[in-house]
This record gives sequence, structure tokens and C-alpha cells, in this order.
Amino acid sequence: MTDLNGAPFYRSYLLNRTIYLHELKSLSNEELHMLNVDTLAALNEARFRYDQIEDKQSEAAGGEFRRIKVAGYFQAAIGLELQN
Repeated sequence: MTDLNGAPFYRSYLLNRTIYLHELKSLSNEELHMLNVDTLAALNEARFRYDQIEDKQSEAAGGEFRRIKVAGYFQAAIGLELQN
């Protein structure tokens, strides 16, 4: 069994639920499209906020960088699921 402690998750406001990366395969195409919109908006927002932070070594920058990474993981995984 795979240990999912620390597995990337995304709190989707459009789907009104928390989604883990391994759950993407169980989502419908409509849910994947909604999640795609949600994560792309979050990714763009986090990139914008990260760019505004002067000290990239700060705690605030670290938090935004983590948001960018998680949203990026979801964007890539959603893209793969939508291709299939």
C-alpha cells in the first residue's frame, strides 16, 4: 500500500472538496475541466504573488513557492488525464 501522508492535495473551491493527486483518475471529464480552471487560476495567482515578494528566501516566498509547485503538479496531472 502506498503511504499517502504528505501526498499533494488541492482544495477546489469550484468542486467544493479536497482532491488528492491519486484521485484524479476517478473524476469525470466535467470535474477535471472544472479542476483545471481552478488550479490554473490558483497557479497564476501564486506566481503573481511570488513575483511581488522581494526576499525570495522569506517564509512568505516559501509558502507561495509551495502553492506554485502543487498547482503545477495538478495542472500536469490533469492535462495527462484529459488526454486519455
